[in-house]
Amino acid sequence: MLELLEQMFRQVRAYMQSDHFDRNQVYYHSAEHTTMQFDRQAEDIIISGLIESGHGFEIITEEREPFTTNATPPYRIVIDPVDGSTNVTRGIMTAAVALAVLPIDAPVIPEHVQWALVGELYSGTVYQAQHGSGAFRNGRRCQVSDTKDLASCIAGMNFDGRDLATLKKLIVQKPVIGKVRRTGSSAMDVVYVASGAYDAFIDVGDILTAESFLASLSIVMEAGGVVTDNFGNTLDAIPNLTKGYSLVVAGTHELHQEIISRMNEPEKQ
Repeated sequence: MLELLEQMFRQVRAYMQSDHFDRNQVYYHSAEHTTMQFDRQAEDIIISGLIESGHGFEIITEEREPFTTNATPPYRIVIDPVDGSTNVTRGIMTAAVALAVLPIDAPVIPEHVQWALVGELYSGTVYQAQHGSGAFRNGRRCQVSDTKDLASCIAGMNFDGRDLATLKKLIVQKPVIGKVRRTGSSAMDVVYVASGAYDAFIDVGDILTAESFLASLSIVMEAGGVVTDNFGNTLDAIPNLTKGYSLVVAGTHELHQEIISRMNEPEKQ
């Protein structure tokens, strides 16, 4: 299965580097959402690969309604064909394909993902995991960092429309979080925790949707990381790709607990 996922990622990446790629062409626009042509084309490439594989999938993707490739599919796949579309349109060179495969009868949560891949479209870096077999970056086993305190932490953090009052507790109240990073692709920001590039990832405000994080979270968990919501609870089962979530992801339990405690303490005046 991982070979199939990587093959589809490579095909999308080849398209994004081809003469057919146009970063400015809009496929669909409404007041709520814009789909770029490259998003749609990437999705079409992945769907074609899934159908041709013959495995049988229920396909859940950002750009269309769920559907199945045969009458009794054994698998469900959650797809983000291009996570970081705004980066692509602006020429910022970080974006990812994110793919998570689960048994058809399993609740859609990171713990039940059987195979996951997050591939960075510009560098070609591939993060992947099979349930129970560890996490890998470009074929080499990866592991979360051992950072245990907030002051030493490098964290990915999303500010776009988020709960700024809560984030302020981490970046203003002392001791402040060590360093903050943001790539513009949540799939990449989350999966960086798996390799120890980031010590943590924080996204609060119940905005982030599952296609952007499901594959990455499962890879982080296979690498030994801790994954919860902003109150330290396990994530609710994912019913669709419109429900928003808050995430706190860390490499160690100690760092995770410090982040959770800081976010939920009364705000200092």
